[in-house]
Amino acid sequence: MEEVVDDAYPRRLLITVIAAIVVFSSSMTIVSASLPTMADDLDSTVSFLSWSVTGLFLMMAVTTPIFGRLGDIHGHKRVFLAGAIILSIGTVLCGLAPTAAAFVAARMVVGTGIAATMPNSMALIMEAYPLHRRSEAMGWFQMAMTGAPVLGLIVGGPMIEAFGWRSVFAVLSPISIVGVIAAWRVIRPSTPGPPVPIDWGGAATLAGATLGLLFFLERGGSAGFSDPLALGLLAASACSLGLFIVVERRVSNPMLRLDYFRRPNFTGPLISQPLSQFAYMGAFLISPLMLNELFGYSVAIIALILLFRPAVYSVSSPFGGRLATVTGEKAMMISGTVLMVLSMAAWVAAAHWINLPLIIVGLVLSGLAMGLASPSYSTLLAGAVDPSDLGVANGMGTTMMNIGMLTGIQAMFTVLGDGRSPDDFARAFAVGGAVAAVGIVGGLMVTSTPKAVA
Repeated sequence: MEEVVDDAYPRRLLITVIAAIVVFSSSMTIVSASLPTMADDLDSTVSFLSWSVTGLFLMMAVTTPIFGRLGDIHGHKRVFLAGAIILSIGTVLCGLAPTAAAFVAARMVVGTGIAATMPNSMALIMEAYPLHRRSEAMGWFQMAMTGAPVLGLIVGGPMIEAFGWRSVFAVLSPISIVGVIAAWRVIRPSTPGPPVPIDWGGAATLAGATLGLLFFLERGGSAGFSDPLALGLLAASACSLGLFIVVERRVSNPMLRLDYFRRPNFTGPLISQPLSQFAYMGAFLISPLMLNELFGYSVAIIALILLFRPAVYSVSSPFGGRLATVTGEKAMMISGTVLMVLSMAAWVAAAHWINLPLIIVGLVLSGLAMGLASPSYSTLLAGAVDPSDLGVANGMGTTMMNIGMLTGIQAMFTVLGDGRSPDDFARAFAVGGAVAAVGIVGGLMVTSTPKAVA
């Protein structure tokens, strides 16, 4: 019997995958904005509760490639569903957390769940869509992931004021459970990869290198990067990375094939995306401080101003995906890098002249930069590897993105230091722009994927 082709399945899959994991992105901004309220309610400090954000990203950065690889071996649907269940459990635990430590632990459970769902969701989308439509699909995916935090902040803020911070998780928990049920029913079983053993040595050494680098950044940001402990963590990270390379060269079924790094479409996005995220996240966390110190705005006004960036990111992502199918991913990556550098230049000028319109220009340009380029990063990585390695490739992309984000935050705050003058802020943004500009190298390396013939 001839198999019936379901042309609507890719779209149903995309909507279902987004529904299953949207609670993660919805909660990110509102948790960060609510830390002082939570600290008062849980009899803790904002400093300790900030680990609910840092710890979550640490879990993602360390475990995402591992879960991506598990999906390649055992089937992306199976690992995605397991991650969605963990994400739901973590969301429920957040709302029920009796102490600050319990809340931090629950957010790390959420981080583990999203580490399993994110690379496998991208792999499922790549498998469902033909090569020439992948960028467009990833544009819609990015729109949902970046638009949800905006809605979370707009809706969650009034909810917290009226009913307390737990009300947010009371709403998100049933949504996450419905998402799991929908994913179980809609997503088709994915074909497992070859039954090869997991390269636990490669997984452990890669995790050690990532964790060592992130803890180096954390320690260096607070105690100085010449601190002995910080230097020791950096050395441990370098040693672990060296061991990872040795292990991957010797094992028959490596966690990540090193020959992929010789493919420009694999290495290029791994260069450009983290460097753009360096500037994107570093500037985003410094800009509220500048708006308060130099402009004297209240928290409520600052939150409204900052909404320009994620809103533009969200709206422009589908256009970035669509344009990539016409002009190619290379053009989108280079355009994203140029726009990110221009956004940093706008903030440098805004700091010097204490000019609000230039702040808004910078926010719009940085959101547009990521919206146009992000779909192409994922598409190029997926197209550069064998189908059996889609999960681990997406996992590496997510890990490098998180490293770029955390590095940018620590480095730009270090450059800012204790100074709060216009020149101090301008210097930090200039560093972000200089780092982002290096990302042009990655864009120039790549070649766009073939387009459909009309």
